[in-house]
Amino acid sequence: MKLCSDMPHSQKKLENLKNRIIEVFENVSYPKGFITEHECEECFGVRKAFLNKDWKDITSKTLEENYDKLPLFSPEAFHCFFPAYLIYSLEHFTEDDEVCDFTTFTLMVKCEEIEQKSDYWKNRFQFFTKNQINLVYEFMDLVIQNEAYDIFVSELECGKQILINYVEPTLKNN
Repeated sequence: MKLCSDMPHSQKKLENLKNRIIEVFENVSYPKGFITEHECEECFGVRKAFLNKDWKDITSKTLEENYDKLPLFSPEAFHCFFPAYLIYSLEHFTEDDEVCDFTTFTLMVKCEEIEQKSDYWKNRFQFFTKNQINLVYEFMDLVIQNEAYDIFVSELECGKQILINYVEPTLKNN
C-alpha cells in the first residue's frame, strides 16, 4: 500500500517537524515497566528488539522489522518508542513504506467506535504531554493532506478527535 508515498510536502516542513519531535521528546526515558504486556512469542521478539534501547538509538532496521508492532507496546513503551516511528516516517514520507503506513494506522479509529475506544486511547497516550500530542496532530495533518490517503481521511480525523476530546484533557501541560 502506498499511503505515505507521493506526499506533497516540502522537505523543509518535514525536517522542521522532525526536529521539533526530537526536541520535545528529548527527555523521554526508557520504560520502567514492561515493554509489552503479553507473554507470547511475538511480544518476546519485540522486547528483545527494543530492550535497553533509547528511542533515539533505534535503527531503521529495527523499525522496519517491527513496523506493525506498535499495538503490542505497553503505554509507557509506546510513549518511549513512538517518536522513533514518527521520525522514521517523516524521513520516508515520499516512499512506499510499511513503517510509515503502520504508524499512520496506529492513529486511526472508525468514527462509530470513538466512545467505545476512548478508554483504550486514554491508556495508550497517558504518558504524553500536550506539547508531544500537538506534534502527533501535525503528523496526522500531513497525512490527511495526502490525496493517496483519501479513503482513510475520515478514520484519521476521528483518531484526531478522540485525542482532542478524550486524551488531551487528561495530559500534562509540558
